[in-house]
Amino acid sequence: MNVTVRLAKDADVKSARAIRVDAAAALTQRYGSGHWSGEPSIATLKRHKEAGALYVVECDGDLVGTFKLDDKKIGFYRKAWFTRPDDPAAYLMNMAIAPERQREGIGRKTMVEIEGIVRRRALKALRFDAYDGPAGAGGFYRKCGYELMHKGTINGTALEYYEKLLG
Repeated sequence: MNVTVRLAKDADVKSARAIRVDAAAALTQRYGSGHWSGEPSIATLKRHKEAGALYVVECDGDLVGTFKLDDKKIGFYRKAWFTRPDDPAAYLMNMAIAPERQREGIGRKTMVEIEGIVRRRALKALRFDAYDGPAGAGGFYRKCGYELMHKGTINGTALEYYEKLLG
């Protein structure tokens, strides 16, 4: 299985949205309506692409995943939650693998690729949040070597905050 990650192109935006919509629908069907049920607009994904933050995941030539990666601290994150809060870091958001391609190792290989991007940018950590509860991916991230740094609730949604130091 050959997994590659690259910046999204204009032609990828609709496919990236479809993956996010399908992933949201699968979570909603399994766990009920929640924060994960939201669907991004094409305009939002185009803005992320134009900012150089929208990525796609390909497996053996098929588009199977997407995520946003940025080096701007997420507004509600607090420095005290992280090991070396002043180190330059990347922030991962909205990672989704097509539901029919989950549990094949694509997500794990994607995380390795993301870590490579972060290192090439000379950033020192990768940080992100995940839902706390049955709909969350915390177990997956811990298996990938990420450390649970903090738990909290924002706007009624229970979240876990993860970090891996990379430099």
